[in-house]
Amino acid sequence: MNKQTLKFGRWPSTISAEFVAGKSLRFQSVQALDDQLYWSEVRPFEQGRAALVCTSIDESKTSRVLVDLLPPPYSARSKVHEYGGGSFLATREQIFFVNADDQQIWSIAHGTDAKPSPAPQQITNAPQWRFADLCHDPQRNRLICVGEQKTADGQHPQNCLVSVSLANSDDQQIVPLVQGDDFYAFPRLSPNAQQLAFVSWNLPSMPWESAQLQIADLEPKGSVLNVICPNSAHTGASFQPEWDQHGDLWFINDDTGFGQLYRLRAGEITMFPQDGAEMGDPLWVFGMRTYGFLPDGRVAVLCRGKGKAWVTLINPADESDTQCLPDEDASLCGLEQVVITGSPAAGIHVAGILSTINKPNAIASISVPAGATTILKPSITLALAPGQISTARALAFENELGQTVYGNYYPPTNQDYEAPAGELPPVILTAHGGPTAYAHAGLTPKVQYWTSRGFGYFDVNYGGSWGFGKAYRERLDEQWGVRDVADMAAAAHYLVEAGLSDPARLLISGSSAGGYTVLMALAKSDLFTAGASYYGISDLARLCDSTHKFEAGYIVNLLGLTTQNRSKILKDRSPLFCADQISAPVIFFQGLQDKVVPPDQAELMVAALKKNDIKTLYQSFEREGHGFRDKHAIETALTMEYEFYKDILAL
Repeated sequence: MNKQTLKFGRWPSTISAEFVAGKSLRFQSVQALDDQLYWSEVRPFEQGRAALVCTSIDESKTSRVLVDLLPPPYSARSKVHEYGGGSFLATREQIFFVNADDQQIWSIAHGTDAKPSPAPQQITNAPQWRFADLCHDPQRNRLICVGEQKTADGQHPQNCLVSVSLANSDDQQIVPLVQGDDFYAFPRLSPNAQQLAFVSWNLPSMPWESAQLQIADLEPKGSVLNVICPNSAHTGASFQPEWDQHGDLWFINDDTGFGQLYRLRAGEITMFPQDGAEMGDPLWVFGMRTYGFLPDGRVAVLCRGKGKAWVTLINPADESDTQCLPDEDASLCGLEQVVITGSPAAGIHVAGILSTINKPNAIASISVPAGATTILKPSITLALAPGQISTARALAFENELGQTVYGNYYPPTNQDYEAPAGELPPVILTAHGGPTAYAHAGLTPKVQYWTSRGFGYFDVNYGGSWGFGKAYRERLDEQWGVRDVADMAAAAHYLVEAGLSDPARLLISGSSAGGYTVLMALAKSDLFTAGASYYGISDLARLCDSTHKFEAGYIVNLLGLTTQNRSKILKDRSPLFCADQISAPVIFFQGLQDKVVPPDQAELMVAALKKNDIKTLYQSFEREGHGFRDKHAIETALTMEYEFYKDILAL
């Protein structure tokens, strides 16, 4: 088939903004009970409602069906730490969930068939509390979870581990179990219900900097007798404590420079290393899982290293390991929320949110040991034509310090169109959020929206990104607004020198911390023709005064703040105070319910640029918070960003 010739950026595409916004599910928590799998999925076409779904056996007992467990308008979403996560817990009799509207714990009974569930029942009625990361204690008929309580003076809330009785709803239903630290996560009950493991940390640290593993003894009625730190010799941050079927406690710690898997047995700690691999995740949300236990004692763990990912099966008996990979003709990009389903008789599967370079994210299971992959539910149902899919190319380049930086480049791809001979494409360089997050190479409709129209797309893992070891992440310590900006500039230079981009059509986009990087890059460099900031930060001092508790100390380490340099650093690193150095047009998108980056961060920056006669567009969304969930907001923002670029680039 002959291709039509049309300029880059003007190619017609079947991947519409409406498709990206309304047809793409966002999978979150995943849990398993025996051979059943449960997960939450954010549905933009239902105004961002987080539904609960499970696999079940149909009445013929011959095939699996998917069952919606939560009737509208109920939505399983916690807002603890504002980012939430850990919003539901499946037990054999019922599912407990945190309802988005009231932040209270509700339950819904369910069976093993495909029949609709009965109406949810409210468990707690305590408006001053929010809950997350639920753990069931059936011996004491209670839940143990993270509780976040509002304070009378309106200051930062108090966080602790709480016991929530399932037998009564009086004033003693919610009882703090462990308190004193600023934050808690991963409450996990031992198989004999006599010990409780968890992690905790304190401001100004983030959990990936200093979360400590703790173990509490529980007396018969459930009170905490004492709390110890069993791995006090490990100076790194701990992640995801889990008890195995034998009563051994496993966890991940990064004191070697990479998150590695450990086992605590009878007071002795053993490491099961994977050289150069990161086994943990940055704890932005509750309920994250990167490993799970097979019935035969092996541990399936997701490993990441230099932009690649793989699942390793570790045998603690002889400390051997083997890889377990999907049978697709594609490289694995990730398997989030790792859980184990099935039985030795029916077959064992490693399941979770699977991402590969040429298929959309999906709830999937991988058989052990064959590696055959079963897709239970894809994030999008409309098949993308193979000739319209741009697959990521893992690129590495050097910054001005000679350090290696990584990124994923997606070339313009459309089976029906090609550009005139000799023309180079516009490229969108994107800075991920966090900044302690990472860009993985999985197929997403949003990226394909751009590449199918003739844009290149470069997702940059600038210094500070996760997945390349602690030293790579710590490049950003005291250097936020400097190192990330320099690496984005180095990425732009690399694209031009490699002949991958038109130097006059380099664009930069990012959200949250990535939006901050966009604004600083526009101020400190003239490389970029235009930028898009999604709920980005502009005034760091104002952010310090207004942001939520979870990130209240985050920028202390990122900026290297001291009493002596605080005022100067906050001003020098704030885009608002170097707005007069920005000459490129900028478009802003902001949720008016955002508690992480409040709307005034965008509004002040817009006003400053307009005062300097810089072409500026601003679009706010009344019902959106930090990250857009509703179909209308996602579609509107994507369409406006494209029209903005078309105008700037005269497409």
